[in-house]
Amino acid sequence: MIRKDADERMCFLSTLEWLMAVTVRYGSPVQFGLVHIACGHKNQLGEAYGAQEAAHQLVAVIDSLKKAFRKTDLVARNGSDLWVIVPFTPSTEKLHDKVIEILESAKHDGLNVVDREVSIFNLTNHLSELDKQIKEFNALSLLEYLEENKKTLAQYTFELSSSPALT
Repeated sequence: MIRKDADERMCFLSTLEWLMAVTVRYGSPVQFGLVHIACGHKNQLGEAYGAQEAAHQLVAVIDSLKKAFRKTDLVARNGSDLWVIVPFTPSTEKLHDKVIEILESAKHDGLNVVDREVSIFNLTNHLSELDKQIKEFNALSLLEYLEENKKTLAQYTFELSSSPALT
């Protein structure tokens, strides 16, 4: 389980770095968003379940999200945070609506013990704006940058409460 989780994280980070490079080089050939799901504060899941069970819960959530998202979407975990790369067609798909629909269909009761904050970024727009900085970023530093600046960079941010229903 841990090996699979680590391999998927590396695949996710490699793909994100490739998308960053393609966007800088070709100027938005593909539209993609990045969804960040922060699962409580850093130790909240561990406090609720214990470290080992919290890790099992996060893996179960990732599996559930993979089934709900499309094969072209990549789901990964960085600590207790979940990240999803979502390619989309802006003229026919509304990323916010799609994410809400997927999260509703992929409810995982285990994570309902903590509040979650979901942030949706239209990365194609941000990467072109960050052209000079992006050349210095790797995928992890980009994720950290987005997480630190989500209040200004996220296209949408909303809370999922610890109760079973989405708001």
